[in-house]
Amino acid sequence: MDFRKTSVRKTTIFYLLLILLGAFLLRLLLYNIGTFYMDVNSFIAWGKILVKGGLRVFYPSVWSDYLPGYLYILWLLGKLKEVVPIDELLLFKLPAIFADLLTGLLIFSIVKKLKGEKLALISSALYVFNPAILANSTLWGQVDSFTAFFLVLSIYLTRVYPTLSLLALSFGTLVKPQVALAAPVILFIMVRDKWKIKKILGYSLAALVFFVIAFLPFYPGQSGFFPFVIERILITLNQYPFGSVNAFNFWGLWGFWKPDGPGLFSPKTFG
Repeated sequence: MDFRKTSVRKTTIFYLLLILLGAFLLRLLLYNIGTFYMDVNSFIAWGKILVKGGLRVFYPSVWSDYLPGYLYILWLLGKLKEVVPIDELLLFKLPAIFADLLTGLLIFSIVKKLKGEKLALISSALYVFNPAILANSTLWGQVDSFTAFFLVLSIYLTRVYPTLSLLALSFGTLVKPQVALAAPVILFIMVRDKWKIKKILGYSLAALVFFVIAFLPFYPGQSGFFPFVIERILITLNQYPFGSVNAFNFWGLWGFWKPDGPGLFSPKTFG
């Protein structure tokens, strides 16, 4: 299905804009409530350090379990803070808020093609006004919205804009490694659409190259570049070996901060 061939009625566009505007205004009203300051204050501090000290000295001087993806965003926010008169807390929550809205727009585009405009509007509204989505990005100030956005975006673009798809997959993984879970779905689409092996390998190699190159500005030059990249990836993946860290997911039913180890009810048992 070619998502480029699309037309939307003016009334539908109006309702979609109304939904997204309402979701945005609601987030503006709630952004200073329920903040998880331990993380948000870290983001703010990292942004200031990135601007003041530069990207290259960040990892040697600051503890961080984040890959470069979101650090680029924090660097940009730190730059904006110097020139834009805006509340600091709102500024550092805006990226996740916009990611919510963009994901809602993606959901509309996908569902419209599959089920029609009415259900597309309903689906988009159900996402952007979902209390769990609001709590994660707008209240807590977390960045998991980027996981949803880049994961859906990379899959959405695979058939029509492969280059943008691989960029979305790579950068999304640089923000949150969970975005890499889109790769099997993308591979399925490639096989179903009968991509040539050469094209599949080209996509994969380009995505990997972009992913690795993104580490270069952060490379302190104290050891080999590739060991540095591997070290940062392992630090990120191994930082929280728990089934749930304050997340009300399936594993949260058995409590937070439970070790990801052997047992009847554990991620390792089911994974």
